[in-house]
Amino acid sequence: MIRLLFFICIIFAKVYYVSAAPVVGSFCFVDEVIVFSCHSTNGNTISLCSSPTLTASEGYLQYRFGVLGKIPELVHPKRPEHPKAHFISGTVPHSGGGASYLKFSKGNYFYTVFTGIGKDWKKEGVVVKKAGKQITYVACDGPLISEIGPVLFEKLGLQKDPLELDFDVP
Repeated sequence: MIRLLFFICIIFAKVYYVSAAPVVGSFCFVDEVIVFSCHSTNGNTISLCSSPTLTASEGYLQYRFGVLGKIPELVHPKRPEHPKAHFISGTVPHSGGGASYLKFSKGNYFYTVFTGIGKDWKKEGVVVKKAGKQITYVACDGPLISEIGPVLFEKLGLQKDPLELDFDVP
């Protein structure tokens, strides 16, 4: 009887692990929605993952960054929480297009996940700033999934970045 219970527990554990496995090419799990995900030029993956239900009052959004196949280097917020508590949004017009972004802070650092398009250019990635100065830009390279934009921002009721016109696409 104990062997049978042990065997059943092992089967359930394997089924749960498979069902909770990340989607290929993203840090998002199969039961999550990919809001943003891309591979970067430096071999990392940038992902914004949400609960299946994400509205102005329920659900979560979480940033995950690192090398696929390993534990992410950075997860924000640590526990899945509604984005109003952690993210602000912004849009910036450009000649022939514009940029949309989600920004969050962690300690003295500000992270801005963005997509942008202009005349003869298209860029996506994450910009990291400290004390108002850009310390790194991790560019996306290859396929991109992105829902970042005014429709998402309005749906979630996110606060607008008061410094949005200060954001420059790198």
